[in-house]
Amino acid sequence: MRKISVLFTCLVLVVTTMAQRVDLDRFSFQVNYRELPQLPLDSSFRTYDFSCDIGPLMKLALGNESPAERLEIMGWKWLPANGHVSVQLKMEDLIITKSDINQREEIKKDKNGNVVSKKMWYAPRLTYTYAARVLIRDYTGRQIDEYQMVNRQQTFTYQGTEVGNKVAAFNVLLNMVVLTTQVSREVLYNTIYQLSGNLTRQYGYREKRVSDMVWVVSNRKHPEYNRFRSNWGIVKNALFKINTNESVEPIWKEVQPAIAYFEKVRREYDGNSKHDRKLRYATHFILSKLYFYLDKPELAQREASDLILNAYDQRDGYHLESMANYLKNELANNRRSTRYFPLYIQSFEGPQNVSLYSGQ
Repeated sequence: MRKISVLFTCLVLVVTTMAQRVDLDRFSFQVNYRELPQLPLDSSFRTYDFSCDIGPLMKLALGNESPAERLEIMGWKWLPANGHVSVQLKMEDLIITKSDINQREEIKKDKNGNVVSKKMWYAPRLTYTYAARVLIRDYTGRQIDEYQMVNRQQTFTYQGTEVGNKVAAFNVLLNMVVLTTQVSREVLYNTIYQLSGNLTRQYGYREKRVSDMVWVVSNRKHPEYNRFRSNWGIVKNALFKINTNESVEPIWKEVQPAIAYFEKVRREYDGNSKHDRKLRYATHFILSKLYFYLDKPELAQREASDLILNAYDQRDGYHLESMANYLKNELANNRRSTRYFPLYIQSFEGPQNVSLYSGQ
């Protein structure tokens, strides 16, 4: 009888231990947010115009096309002229420094590794240089920035379409004017595309939809399994609703029950065992991400610091702390308390009652 009692006690201990075990699964979620400018300008500036000063070969390549509308600064409105900011791109023509044929051998093998066929491919290849300079002024004529985007010391390579005939590839090179004109057009538009990205990072308001992740309890026997996942569901659904043109205050109110739960559960599991620390780690991780996307950098930073002190996977804490610090500095540099505010680009107008380059 005593042996049965001991066996039953051991079984209870095993079941209890398994129930307290904390396993975590990686859960993904999607969220919208807006990046603020790295180099914020006057907050009233919302329009821009763009012009290209290009060499004769690039003019020939463009024909009747106008690149003026190709530049995009996200969060700003393009105007044909007289914007708050004027961007000028000066591009010098391509200089071909080398032309040759690139050869590639295509080998096919059977499942035993034996070569069954060989084929040569040929493509025309150009090595070239060009130069591009950017000048940015505001509507009063004040210079905002000027820099060399590309210089002649840099070399670039263009490779044409591969063909199976070497003579055909050489014939493409023989018509150098046509080929260089084609490459010039591609280079111009690629440069404008790169400039759009640079200016958006510096001055624009890029909207992003990203996939991120958190850790959620996955052990079905754990007493917090259902409640933990249910409250994570509240957070996930709330983050999914974020609209960059609207305040996140309603979202903040919506997640309060989940925040209360995660704070409560870690008070209840406050031991020093690995499983208690693992459970607390998951709550700190979720709340730090939540606070980051709801523009609460101080709270996100606090959760990250507590995660580090919790002594379970501290590297994640340092990463979350870095995210919170970045957001805090981003908001401070832009003199804003949030990244979520109305931004209706089509309603923007250029500077009013001010002559262009008046200096006033």
